[in-house]
Amino acid sequence: MIDEHDKQHLARCVALARQALESGDQPFGSVLVSANGEVLFEDHNHVSGGDHTQHP
Repeated sequence: MIDEHDKQHLARCVALARQALESGDQPFGSVLVSANGEVLFEDHNHVSGGDHTQHP
């Protein structure tokens, strides 16, 4: 079951994807969250420069 914290993290993923799209990349965003809810890392897609290792 998705709780309110999950919804907040998913909303952040959507916001990051929007940033990627506005930067000319494909709309992908990701948030890495620990078991206790701490955000460990977040990023969006950066492959428009040709380096496909920059896909989070």
